[in-house]
Formats: sequence, C-alpha cells, structure tokens
Amino acid sequence: MRSARKLLTSLFICLLLCTTAQASQPGSPEELAAFKNFAIGWVVKLNKSHIKGFSRMEILPLKDGTYLARYHAISPDTVSCKVKKTSAKTKGMVGLLKYIETIYESRGKTPQEARANKFKPVKNIRITEIFSNSGKGWR
Repeated sequence: MRSARKLLTSLFICLLLCTTAQASQPGSPEELAAFKNFAIGWVVKLNKSHIKGFSRMEILPLKDGTYLARYHAISPDTVSCKVKKTSAKTKGMVGLLKYIETIYESRGKTPQEARANKFKPVKNIRITEIFSNSGKGWR
C-alpha cells in the first residue's frame, strides 16, 4: 500500500513537472493580471486560515520558565507570479505562485507578555505552488 502511494505521488509530481516544462509560452498580460488577482486572494486566505497563523499562534513554555510565542505569516511583498500556456490543443494555462512564509517569535515572562512583545522574524520558507486553468478558473 505504501509503495503504491509513493508510486502514485511520484507519477503525480512527474506529471506536474512535465506539464510545467511543456508550458513554454508566457501568458498574455491580461492572463497574468487575472492570475495575480487570484494569487493575492489566495495568499489572504492562507494568512487567515493558517493553522499556525497570528490568530492561532503557539505559546510554548521554555525550560528557563519563560514563554515563546510563534506564528507564521506570508508577506504580500514576497509574492511573485508567472503564467504560461500549456502545449495542449485545448485552452490551458499553468500559473506559478512563489512566496516566502516567515516564522515570527517573541519571548516573555508570561504567555500574555510573550504575545504582546515585539515579534522578530526567525526563519523564511520559500514556497512554490502550481495552479492550472483550463478555462474554468484557477485550481
């Protein structure tokens, strides 16, 4: 069962990579603008619903008796988009959304103080998402 799941996952990744590789013609400025509009909405949704986002930040007790508050956020300034046409005969587009998710941390003597203190970025995670549009919207 696990090997079958691994095989299917590998095939899916290969399919995505092949589709992206074949998508060599850039999309029109209008198609790029439409994808950017979709991407901004997507990032807003990610920030609102992130399991470790600001509204659901982690508060962890440390060995020294203090507390660590941590949350994840995506800055809209880090978002970049590309749109390419697929080589398929039917209408098709591939959109690449790249952004940086930043982890912020703060410390305090109490959980409330850790939450209220100034947060500092401690780690950046580069993320690339691939979306497709076959005429029915971005997915």
